[in-house]
Order: sequence, then structure tokens, then C-alpha cells
Amino acid sequence: MKIKRLFSTLLMMATLFGSAKLAMAADEPASSIQDLLVTPTRVVFEGNMQTTELALVNRSNTAHTYALSFVQYRMNAAGEIKEIDATDTPDPQDRFADSLIRFSPRRVILEPRQVQMVRMMLRKPADLAEGEYRSHLSFRLIPTAESAVKPDSVSRGIQIKLIPIYGVTIPVIVRYGSLTATTRLSALRFDAKGLHFTIEREGSRSTYGDLVVQFKGTGKAVTVGAMNGVAVYTPNPKRTVSMTLSPPKGVEIRTGELIVRYIAKENETEQLIAEGRIAVP
Repeated sequence: MKIKRLFSTLLMMATLFGSAKLAMAADEPASSIQDLLVTPTRVVFEGNMQTTELALVNRSNTAHTYALSFVQYRMNAAGEIKEIDATDTPDPQDRFADSLIRFSPRRVILEPRQVQMVRMMLRKPADLAEGEYRSHLSFRLIPTAESAVKPDSVSRGIQIKLIPIYGVTIPVIVRYGSLTATTRLSALRFDAKGLHFTIEREGSRSTYGDLVVQFKGTGKAVTVGAMNGVAVYTPNPKRTVSMTLSPPKGVEIRTGELIVRYIAKENETEQLIAEGRIAVP
């Protein structure tokens, strides 16, 4: 029954959002990776969890083909994610999850409004060391044969076609053992460009959650900023954040206090994991 309800929900979402188009660059094809809906957008294997499923939905009116594979990413102190390639220096602290996860299928052809389930299974070796392991599952749009033969330019009878490959990725995390993390917000600074601070992480696991900023003046505190899905991945000890604040109409951020809350959202529960405050003159 749970799977049937999931399919019904996804099909309804595909119908509702199928005609909606996100803003895209002028040179990006109309049939792009933005037609693909992936849920959930984050997978965490921990405790006794051994299997899970992802749902893929084609929201467009055209059939698309997607290739699935694991890629490795590294986060820097500014929260930017960069793919690790053969030219990067190995980091002994990097722990990847791709060798621990099996998934199927690896290539998907999705008809319009079609839903496809991707099954994932955890296989932990007997000698697996305690810690957090992370890889990212990539969904790459495969160009159609028609788009591959249509020339961009012709020079002396040679047709040249540049085919961009679009894709999205989601993190897949494996946690093994008694892992903990503590978090605090530091170096809070407020200026004309917004609110700036650092998320400091200590421990053996990453942190993930939403940031909510409230302004407390003479009256009731009001929300003036938010940022969802903020992670500090291992082995990073910190991440710098800059947020543009958008106070409600009639609210001026002056003479009071800004309160920043970092709220974890895992396993369908919310938990305040860090809070910071700064006075506004």
C-alpha cells in the first residue's frame, strides 16, 4: 500500500508540474535535466537500514533517457561542491560510499509522466571501519539521436555538433558505528550585503539542516531569511555562509537582535543543533 500511495503521489506531481518550466539559459535545450524529478533528494543508510528506493519522474511531454552512476565530490570551506577527478590530490580523510552500494537500473528510459523506481542495497564488508562514507549518485541526460546529428556549424563539409550533457546528483551517505557531531555558529557579522557567519562542525559525521534567521526588535520576532538543505560534510570542520535577508514589508532591521537557528531534518524529525545571535545597532 505504501508503494501504491507513493506512485499515486508522484504521478499527481508529474501532472501538476509537467508543464512548468524553470528558468534556463538561452542555449540550454528545452528538453533538459530539469524535466526530471528525483525523490528523495538525499539518502542516508544508518542503523539497520539495508535497502531503499528512489523515484524518478519525467515531468515533460517527451521521452528522455538517463544514465545513473556514482561520482565523488569534495566540499570546500565556502560550501562549494567540486567533482574529484584523476588530477586531484588524494585525501586520506575522504571515505566514499560507492563500493558499499548496489543499485538498479543503471540506465532509464522515461516516457512522459512515467515513474521509475531505482532500488538501492547496502552491502557492508565484515572489516568495514567505523565512520561516515559518502558518494553522489548522478543522473545524466543522454542526448537523443536527432539532437546528436543536427549540426551547430559546417566547415568544408565537416559537420560539428557540440552536445552538452546535463545532470543532477544526490548525496548517498552510509554511517557505520557510533557517530556523533557537535555544531556551533561563530563569527556572526551583519552588513549592507546581509548576514555572514561560520558553521563549525566537530565529530565523526556530517551535519545537515535548514537555516532560519529571525529579527527581534521591540515587538515579536519575525523571520527575515532562510536557507534550506545546508550541509557540512566530513571531513570539513567548517563552512562559511552568507545570507541575503528579506524582511517582511514594514519591518526594518535596525535596533534589535538577529537570531540564527540551524535546524537538523533527518528521519522526518527536527532538532535544533546550533543557534547564534548578533546585536543590530
